[in-house]
Amino acid sequence: MREDLWKLYDVRLDFITSLCASVPANENLVRTWLDARKPEARPPQSRSIDDIQEEVLSTIAVAEDEQEIVNKSLLIFQRVDGCLAVRAATLRAHLKDCARQISVYFVGKIKGEKSFATKVINCVYPDERTYWVTLLDQNDKPFSEPSGKRDKPVHTWQGNSLKTFEFVNDAHLTFRLKVLGGGVKLKDLDTLFTYGGTHGYAGERGDGEGRYVATITEINKEE
Repeated sequence: MREDLWKLYDVRLDFITSLCASVPANENLVRTWLDARKPEARPPQSRSIDDIQEEVLSTIAVAEDEQEIVNKSLLIFQRVDGCLAVRAATLRAHLKDCARQISVYFVGKIKGEKSFATKVINCVYPDERTYWVTLLDQNDKPFSEPSGKRDKPVHTWQGNSLKTFEFVNDAHLTFRLKVLGGGVKLKDLDTLFTYGGTHGYAGERGDGEGRYVATITEINKEE
């Protein structure tokens, strides 16, 4: 890795509210769920929807006694090597979303400079060597099972229904960020995660879930 190209930061997100799952356990809903999240134009060399669908299906196995719930509407965490995990790409999506809001409502556009959102989107990446980020408890042990499940009424144009989702309490995530050059500084990352901690990550953000406190540590190049 070019040492003069990237600055490295380790990030820890300590969740102060429940972290909630958002992946459908029902295999029939997976493609619809993925279609709703795919970009209008597929980036070069990116994975196809079929590839991603196969990955999701391999990580959403549930016990037979939960199949009745699955057939309704169960949202779960993906399982990787027996542990609950999230894709690093979802953290990047979270940062891009937060950067856009900060750019519009807080920083604004400075004449002759790239917007805050543009700099974050083009310069801030999770370490490409990490695909899955394991959910950890406060003793740094991976979650093998969620803390529980919750039911939530859902109101749509089709009428009222009920969804069920997994959640974990007292969880944290740790991951490494690579930041291109000096376009996004430590104080910018602090702003980004300060907003993100209130905005929330993952499911049920509208109910105040997924809120966190971030700790950002700059890594020396020799590490």
